[in-house]
This record gives sequence, C-alpha cells and structure tokens, in this order.
Amino acid sequence: MTIKSITIENVKGISNQRFDLEIIPNKPSLLVAPNGFGKSSFATAFASLNAARLKLPQECFHQGSDENKPKLTIEIDIDGVKEILTADENTNSIKNRLDIHVISNRLKPKATKRRIGGVTSASASLEIEKFILIDKIPSKSNFEYSSKEIRTRFGKNGKILKNIETILTENSILDSLLELEPEIKKLNGVRIQATIKDIINKINEQDGTADKIMNWAEENIQEKLESIIPITSLADTLSKFDEVLPTRLDKLLTSYQIHILHSKNKTKFINACKYGRYLNEKKSYEAIISSFDTTWKSVKPKEVKGSLVVDFPLATDISNGQRDSLSFAAWLQRVTAFPKNRDSIIIIDEIFDYLDDANLIAVQYYISNLIKLKKETTGRVYPLILTHLNPLYFKNFTFKDQKVYFLKKYQPSINQHFKKLIVKRTEPLISQFVDKHHLHFHPSPISIRNEFSALDIKETWGESIIFHTHLTEEWRKYLGNQENYDPFAICCYVRVKIEEQIYHKITSPDVKTTFLNTNGTRKKLEFAELNGITVDDTMFLLGVIYNEGMHIKDNIDNSSPIVAKLENLVIRKMLVECVNV
Repeated sequence: MTIKSITIENVKGISNQRFDLEIIPNKPSLLVAPNGFGKSSFATAFASLNAARLKLPQECFHQGSDENKPKLTIEIDIDGVKEILTADENTNSIKNRLDIHVISNRLKPKATKRRIGGVTSASASLEIEKFILIDKIPSKSNFEYSSKEIRTRFGKNGKILKNIETILTENSILDSLLELEPEIKKLNGVRIQATIKDIINKINEQDGTADKIMNWAEENIQEKLESIIPITSLADTLSKFDEVLPTRLDKLLTSYQIHILHSKNKTKFINACKYGRYLNEKKSYEAIISSFDTTWKSVKPKEVKGSLVVDFPLATDISNGQRDSLSFAAWLQRVTAFPKNRDSIIIIDEIFDYLDDANLIAVQYYISNLIKLKKETTGRVYPLILTHLNPLYFKNFTFKDQKVYFLKKYQPSINQHFKKLIVKRTEPLISQFVDKHHLHFHPSPISIRNEFSALDIKETWGESIIFHTHLTEEWRKYLGNQENYDPFAICCYVRVKIEEQIYHKITSPDVKTTFLNTNGTRKKLEFAELNGITVDDTMFLLGVIYNEGMHIKDNIDNSSPIVAKLENLVIRKMLVECVNV
C-alpha cells in the first residue's frame, strides 16, 4: 500500500493544501519544510483524530474560526486500486485502514493562582504534559500455577510434565493465550475430553523413568495429541521455548497444563493473562525510559488513578533534548503495544531536531526495530519524520534506506542543460577544464565546444564566456524576483563572483597562480587569508549555498532545499552584498 497524497483543510495555518508524496511502507520518510511552513499544523491534523471523527481543539481552527471546518484526506493505492480515506467533524474512515500515532512537543502553559491577604495573583509557567502509557490498568490477578498440583491431577506419571512457571510470565505467550482462548475452550468438549482422558490413562499405565515414558509416548501417544487441533495450536505458540520445552511432546503436554489452568477458572485465567502482560509492558516502559533518562529527576512510569503515566519534571528542570528523547521513549513503547499486524502512520514532529548525537542514533535504532517488527508480522508502518533540517546535507539522519520529501514546493528548478553539465563534470574529456574555467573563476576564457558536443552537453556552453553570460542572466532573474530562475546557476554565479573578487585583491602573480590552482572555494579563501587578503566572513558562511548547487542526487527533489535558502530574505541580502562588493 502506497500513500499517494495527504490533504489538510482548515487546521491552524493550513487552509487547504494537498501534499503529493508517494510514501512507501516500512521505510523512514523525512518530510522537510522551513520554519513557519506548517509542520505543526500537519501533525495537529493527525493528532486530532479519534475513533469517530476529527476533533480539533478550538484554538487550532484555521484563522481561529470554527466556521472553517477541518478535514483530513489520505489517498492510498493498493495494487493499483486507489482509495480515499477521510476524517472530518462527523466521520473517520481513516481508522478502518490505519492506526495513527503522533509525537510532538508536549510543552503547555500553566497558570497558578495564589490568594494572599485577600488578593489573588497568578503566575505563568511551562509544564510538560503527562503521557498516558496505559489507559486502564487491568485487575491484579495471577494464574496460581502449581506444578505439583497439576502433576498430581495428571496421575501416576505426572513427573513427565515440565514446570512452566517461567513461561507463564512471558509477554509473547500471554498475548497468544488471550488470542487462543476461544480454542482453549474447545478442549472442554465431550469428545476431546474423552480422547485426552484415554491418552492420560495410557501414559499412566507405563512404568519406568520419566525419560523412558517420554520415549514411549513419542512413539505411541504423540500422534493422537497432534490430532487435537486446540492442543496443536497451543503447542505451536510454544515453539520459542525450546530451552524449557526441548521436544514437541513437551509442548503438547504443556498445552494440556494450560487447559487445566483455564478450566479451573476461566475468568481468573483471562485476568491473569491481561495482568501478566501489563506487568511486562510496565517493565518495558521502565527499561526504555530509563535508557533515555539523562536528567537528575529519575523519570519513571507511575500508576495514577488506574492508569500508567509518565509524569515529566518541570520544563525548567530539563533541556529540550532531554524532554524530547524521554517523550519519544514513552511514545515508542506505547506504539509497540498496539496490534502489530495493523498498518500504522507514525508522525514525529521535529523531535529529532533537538537531540544530541547519541540520542539521535538511539531513536533511529528504535524506529528501525519497529519497522523490522512490522515486517515480521506482515504489517506496514509509515514513519513520517517532520523536520526543518535537510538530511541530505546535514547528516543528522543515518537510516539505511530513508526517503526525503520536501513539503514546500518551489517554482524554480534546475535547467536540464545545467544538470547534464554537473552530472558529467567528472568525465575525463572535460573534467580538468570545466572545474577550472566554468564552475570556478578563471581570468582566461576557454573553448571546448567539440568536447561538450561529444558528451551531449549544450555545445555553446563549451565557450566559458557564453556559459558565464548564462549565469549572469539567471542572476538578473533572481534579483528581479522572477520565478523561473535556475537556483543551481545562482549558486555557481555566486561562487565565481566571490572567487573573482578575492583574486583581484591579490597583487603577487605567484600567489594569484596558486590561488587559481587551489581546489575548492573554501580552500582558495583560506589560502588568500594566509597571504594577507581580507576575506569577509559572509563569503565563508555562504559556502552552504554555493557548494550545494554543484551536486545532483538522483530521484530526489534537488531544487527545493536550495530555493528555500535562496528565498530567505537574509540570505538574499548576504548574496547581494557579497556579489556587489
């Protein structure tokens, strides 16, 4: 299933916007947009979904008006068949296909009122909203399992039954027992009971050691046990417990023990499964939260009014990174508790942007494991990570197979002739000339039209003068606020102009020659400074602009991240100042 598009209407800063995404499952998808674009509006739309509808808080209506009705639409494609899922104030068809999970900044304002001497005063503070891990803690219960009691009930040769006390504490088996409870009930049927009684009687007729009896039973009884489908189904769920139950017969006989526990008290059996699973989930929450907790507050899950919650310290007591990593840890465990075979969209709103390197690696590890878990259960997960940082150039994100989408699309795009030149710049036929005379400044023009023609690059651009005339024309479009300028040409123009200005400040012929032969603009500028030339700091800062346009990556939107910078008013001012010095 592919998520073709997401459309959001009337949520915070978004009035009506469609995002064409083509998101495929089980791969981290990084959704990049500049500050102020509406990433939090995107997250809010999903966070406001409940089982029945899209319930948007009053303060999140577009333009603050509840007349602007919110709506969320997801277009999916399943094997070529398109389907539209929608949620609004009255309906929610998204829930039929997808579980939705959102983690975002949990800061909220809090007003505290105090009355002193008949005068009421209020003070404001920021607190971190509690995170509910488990809505309702199940009733305290246990199996009251006794190996001795069950062996006695089995009869003379009850010694062949393994002690399964440790198995009954495993989360995986507790989930399976709850799922198979209808099958376990069938073991109380008259015919099945008669078969089980006959099997037990025949085992108890045997003499000898437990090993000897087990060998006899494998040859004479195991096949009859396998014929009882509920017994077989239970035995299959025990396949991972080979250390305690080394043989298939051990697993089949353990199924009988589980049946005995269930038949003693069905309600207690179900409650014990639920409570045991809760205890294991609580341990998992404690472990993962502890692994992310670098505060001095010892953050732990707590049981409060029948729910398990994480109560965070005051916002002033921990850093943004600590808050976000702890929020992520708590959220992650809650997600893993949901049905694993259900498809899920997981939205992470700028949590990654404030983590240190260690926690950044840790959260990516856990997301990768979540994807792996979904794959193992034939489920699909769509992790959508909202960020203002471009992961193609800032190496925050190191997922093995991440996909990058730019939410804000820009009109300017790379000229295809320019793209072809960048892609083929390393061809031996032209590499030594293009870098020096086209993509960097050089006072001597060059003509390599034949070489350009041979490589199917625009022939006239083989004349470096004509190529630089093209760059100048694109710069004029940019200055004139025209929408059809080539952002890559702007990057190249700025780099050439910065190098040209520094070159003309150099008076020594030898230093000029070495400057021209130095590889890389930054190294050229550093060389000039070492030789007494004053280089403005802005020329170094703009390196992220003029170097970005000289690298093309296949199958991604190369233009949007560059244009996002070029359209920034401060950066535009910096570019103009450097070029027009």
